[in-house]
Amino acid sequence: MRVVAVIPARMGSSRFPGKSLLVVRGLPMVEHVRRRAVLSGAFSEVVVATCDREIADAVEGYGGRVLMTSASHPGALDRVAEAMRQLDCTHVVNVQGDEILVLPSDLRRVVEAVQREPAVEAWNAAAKLEHSDELGDPSIVKLLVSRTGRVLFCTRRYERAPDDPSGEAVYKSIGIMALTRAFLERFVRLPRTPLERSGGMDQLRIVEHDLTLRTVLLARGYPTINEPREVALVEASLATDHEQQAVLEQLADTANG
Repeated sequence: MRVVAVIPARMGSSRFPGKSLLVVRGLPMVEHVRRRAVLSGAFSEVVVATCDREIADAVEGYGGRVLMTSASHPGALDRVAEAMRQLDCTHVVNVQGDEILVLPSDLRRVVEAVQREPAVEAWNAAAKLEHSDELGDPSIVKLLVSRTGRVLFCTRRYERAPDDPSGEAVYKSIGIMALTRAFLERFVRLPRTPLERSGGMDQLRIVEHDLTLRTVLLARGYPTINEPREVALVEASLATDHEQQAVLEQLADTANG
């Protein structure tokens, strides 16, 4: 088993153009994510996949490896698949480039799930919702999960039924997906689906084609940066969360990988 991490990043985000190179605590966001993946020690290799020379120059300037990809990909997994073809691996972990606070320990947890059950073709990291207002926040993808941990559906807005006060089947999607090489090759050959097109979520192509997507439950989810308003949330976590502060100290010594 050879597991690699691929971090898809692009400048053309519709909600926050150029966010991949947003500087936080002296580093571009994509470099925060790359260094955290390297720091996890869980991967044979960590690469950034992008279609933008600005991102490539920034990452390479810090000693990271970049794979240039097409600008026409409809989703992150399509970009990851193109990069994967240039890598020696059996499994790929897609770490979204806006997961600036991803914990190295959580990346290890995802890889450990893959190692325990290598026959499972696709995994999506998830965490419990912490506040009721997250249900209606379109920046947070919600997963509806079966009792066995299978993703049944995903949505950006979810209205809880009056007789479901717990909402225990609804989880927050974390931007970490693990896939076998064969599954990812199969995924990109599948036609894009109506809900995927309208919702802009790769997971919908999987569930709409009746394929299995399993969840890896993490202890909690941290803010990502999809919109400018979320920068303050990330800064607050970095300023107050002891685990995040410990990771920040280690990032300064983590460049190559």
